[in-house]
Amino acid sequence: MSAKTENGMKRASDTAYFSVKERILAGRLAPNALLDEGEIARELGMSRTPVREALLRLQSERMIEIARGRGIRVLPISLKDMRESYQVISGLEMVAVQLLVARKPSDADLAPLSGAIARMRQALESGNRMGWCAADEDFHRALLTLSGNGTLAAVGLQLRDLTSRAHIVAVRLQSEEYTRVSTENHAALIVALLDGTFDLAIQKHLLQRQRGEDLLVGALESMNFSAL
Repeated sequence: MSAKTENGMKRASDTAYFSVKERILAGRLAPNALLDEGEIARELGMSRTPVREALLRLQSERMIEIARGRGIRVLPISLKDMRESYQVISGLEMVAVQLLVARKPSDADLAPLSGAIARMRQALESGNRMGWCAADEDFHRALLTLSGNGTLAAVGLQLRDLTSRAHIVAVRLQSEEYTRVSTENHAALIVALLDGTFDLAIQKHLLQRQRGEDLLVGALESMNFSAL
């Protein structure tokens, strides 16, 4: 296979991967929905080989299951998996905060976090719950990326992908007071990072993470969800 052909196959596989993944994360492919490899290939105008590679990649990320004789299905996430994933994400974010404090970040360095806070506040004012959810997601993803640790960011972002469907449902169940307090707690972390107050930054973010886990996962448990 020539380098040109190989690069084309890689681009096609990436296209298929991001297309299917985006539908799963947005909820357009529901948990336990069946996927058809040939249909995806026809829709995207490519052969089945790059689609198969994309689906294997999604299986490795626990988003789908490819089972012989049972087809390909979107995997639900159990509340147990969601709570455990939240706990791991919290640990990773604590390290991210530690690494950021050590770097003595400037306002410019933290612009992605500040921008997310601004969008969270704007969404609150307009009553746009899903806009707030998207901005909150941007904040946490930026925090992981700004840590400067590529491995930490990659693992954290994959876990956030895994829990995103459940997170969207949980945010819809929360009160306006929850989103308001959460927004200001996020803003307080930025202040602590700029002040270089490591203990305060860790304390504030850990409390917010624990609060988020208890309220978000707890909301789903109270509605008798077992998986999403």
